[in-house]
Amino acid sequence: MDILVLFENWKASKRWAFVGVLFVAAIGVNYLAALRNWEPISPIWLYFLPLIFSAMLLGPWVTYTMGGIIGTLCLLSLATSNMPAWFFLTFIAALCINAWGWQRWSRARDMRSFDLHKRSEELELSINDTQIAHEKVKVALQANQIKIQRYTALNELARNLAMTFKTQEVVVLLIETISKTFMVPGGVYSLLLFDSSMGKALHSVRYSVDTDMEVRLNRERLNPEETFNAWVVAQGKPLLITDAANDFRFQNYTPEAQVRSLVAAPFMEGQEVMGLIRMESCFPGAFRQEDARLLSNFCDLGIVALEHVALYRQTIELAITDGLTGLYVQRYYKERVRDEVFRALEHKLPLCLMMIDVDHFKRYNDTYGHLVGDKVLKAVAKILKETVRTVDLVARYGGEEFSVLLLKTPWNGAKTVAERIRQKVEAQEIVAGQTVTHITVSIGVSELSPQFKDVEGFIDTADQALYRAKGEGRNRVRVANEGKVP
Repeated sequence: MDILVLFENWKASKRWAFVGVLFVAAIGVNYLAALRNWEPISPIWLYFLPLIFSAMLLGPWVTYTMGGIIGTLCLLSLATSNMPAWFFLTFIAALCINAWGWQRWSRARDMRSFDLHKRSEELELSINDTQIAHEKVKVALQANQIKIQRYTALNELARNLAMTFKTQEVVVLLIETISKTFMVPGGVYSLLLFDSSMGKALHSVRYSVDTDMEVRLNRERLNPEETFNAWVVAQGKPLLITDAANDFRFQNYTPEAQVRSLVAAPFMEGQEVMGLIRMESCFPGAFRQEDARLLSNFCDLGIVALEHVALYRQTIELAITDGLTGLYVQRYYKERVRDEVFRALEHKLPLCLMMIDVDHFKRYNDTYGHLVGDKVLKAVAKILKETVRTVDLVARYGGEEFSVLLLKTPWNGAKTVAERIRQKVEAQEIVAGQTVTHITVSIGVSELSPQFKDVEGFIDTADQALYRAKGEGRNRVRVANEGKVP
């Protein structure tokens, strides 16, 4: 079998040369036998050797032709020799039988070759299918790895947001994580938080591959009325644009040259849009539908984090403010007074403190009831907040007593403010059922001096001035020592 494969691998010229040499050799042997009167039986049967190789190497039709030539030569030999006719007839019969066998063998070989070629093609197709399947698996694996990375980033963001208690920190953490997760070529990432009823941007951040994190943004992109932003706010759902130049929803809009594809998702609190995150690229087709879905997940995390920040802020405010009046409670107020005293002494700044008490509040409470008494406390608190500056500290010190810390204010300025407060409270009308009532307050003022030994002494001096105002008939302002060092 190995020799046959070797012969079949020969080129056509080598095959013809080989068969031709065998054929000429057989003729030569028979010719020598005829010249020397040898027994011709063996030499004549040598013709089968070139015919066998001809059938194998050159095909059956060449073999038939050679067989015909050999048969003709044999008939000529019969006509010119004294050999018996049966010998040549048996030789020719053998040629015919061999021709039939060669034909069958050739057909079987062709069938085997066809079957082998068919199996080879099937194997090649199978290999191609396997390669295609392998590429699909590879692509799917890469896609899954990207998904794993993205959702890992989402999980990590959720953990980080749970430990964040400031709105600006939430905003920056969100936009940084999103920019690192999507990694879009030529990507620009924007985040807006705004009051949708006012259409005003409260927080805005922009990040791109060629700029640092910044609060100052492209104003067009940060405008809630900008076309793409307005669409997200109006629809309350994500927006995906694969090519801004060919999007039928924005046919009348001429996009900026650097904005070709965009995806945006809203921050939804119930049915209200609280803001949005927007990603854009200067290349078309930079975003897909799964990007919009994932961005929505980031927005869901973001709104939860912002609610968490708001709840934390509310909790802090409840801990430091009075529930009835909204003013600072005494404990927190004393801490702030201590800080401001240290700062005023260090920088030699004037600082005054007022202690305020509602006159005859217990009798008023007993006469008109606690609900009206609460209304009085709210009214006084409102007057205090409206009269002093936003930098000043106002506290409900306890019961019907209030305190105000006036920053960078000397005693004469504090006395003027205290007198203004007293007049406003006296003019305030308090409705108690069918009766319009009035209340008054007594106020003691103290100015900070380096000779105070502690903060309590500073507060106590204002408290003593208050008791003096109450002792002198109430509804008046008294300053501790009128600017003199206590």
